[in-house]
Amino acid sequence: MSDDRERDEAAREGEPDEESAPASTPFDNPFFLPAVLWAAALWFGWDIVTDAEAYQNSPLFNQGGLAVTSVLAIYFTRSAIMEKRAERERGSD
Repeated sequence: MSDDRERDEAAREGEPDEESAPASTPFDNPFFLPAVLWAAALWFGWDIVTDAEAYQNSPLFNQGGLAVTSVLAIYFTRSAIMEKRAERERGSD
């Protein structure tokens, strides 16, 4: 009974409770977006290398898609690595 009272008081004071914290999802991982972007870049690259019908019908779309997704994948991968390093340094302090 006193546990319930303590949780109620903590909730009123604005302190997050372990039980009320939202569960972590794969989308929370900083490497989720880079993985999706690398997969898209590989898809566009595969169409170009294999000279697929999609590439034959619209080569500029595939070339542009490869360029854009590659640049974004590099940027977001770098950001995710920096975020993980900063998180690790904060944890070791």
